[in-house]
Order: sequence, then structure tokens, then C-alpha cells
Amino acid sequence: MKKWIWGVLYLLSILLGNAFVIWFGIVTIAGLTFPAGVVWIGLTFSLRDFVQRYWGDWATWSWMIAASVITLFFNMDIALASMMAFFVSESLDWFFFKILKRSFVSRILWSNLVSCPVDSLVFVLLAFGPIWPAIIGQAIIKYLSGLIVLPFLILRQKPSPAPAT
Repeated sequence: MKKWIWGVLYLLSILLGNAFVIWFGIVTIAGLTFPAGVVWIGLTFSLRDFVQRYWGDWATWSWMIAASVITLFFNMDIALASMMAFFVSESLDWFFFKILKRSFVSRILWSNLVSCPVDSLVFVLLAFGPIWPAIIGQAIIKYLSGLIVLPFLILRQKPSPAPAT
């Protein structure tokens, strides 16, 4: 049951992130400029680590592809920019999460540290062009939203199940 919850949350975070970008575009709040869906997309990086843990390495890609295909029906340009950004950044996230021999929380932190700015750069450049305040703002918000899951991990403190193969 847990693995389905993580998979569905991951799928929804991608869909909501893309939908918010389609509906609201780039916004500025409190002096920070970013694509509107960034909070949801920031969560995807941490949620993807859970999906990878419960579903396995390759099944993780099925969830991402499903969300990308659904997004194609909303807006082709945003979907293609999102797919390319996800392919590049999620590949990096997956790689670092896989090779690091650290605690689960540490692996999430380090893989997100690498993948978030790459995703921001690729997505904003492809979807909107070189809007540097949006690229920087998106990376900052992604880091912050990705950290939302950490208190739950720290409180949990019981051993995680063995990774799926």
C-alpha cells in the first residue's frame, strides 16, 4: 500500500506543478520570481527518492513518463520543457541517490542539492527563455519545498525497508 501512496503522490506533484505553470506562468512573490508550479516540483525530487526506494530504479521512470504523457494533453510546450528538465535532472537525482552510501535522509539531501538547480535551468530556459530571476527563484523554492519531507523522515527514525530491485 505504501508504495502506491508514494507513486501517486509523485505523479500528482508532477501534474500539479505543470498545471500551476500552465495556469499562472511566472509569478513574483515577496521579490522572488519563479514559475508558479515550483513548490509542487520541489516536492517531486524528494518524492522520487521514496518511489525509487519502494518501486525500484526502473519503475520510477514509469511514474515520471505517465505524468509527462498526461501533461502533453494540457500544454505541449510546457510538457516538452518539463519532460526534458525531468529527464536531465531526475537522471542526476537517481544517479546520486543510487551511488551515495549514506543514510536515506542524507541521500535525499545530496541528490536534491545536485538536481534542483539543473531542473530549474533546463525547464525555465526551454519553457520561457533565459529569465535568470525565474531560474534562481525556482531553484530556491525547490530546495525549500523539497525540505518539507525531512521532518517526517527524522521523526520516523525506524529502519527503512530494503530498496526494491
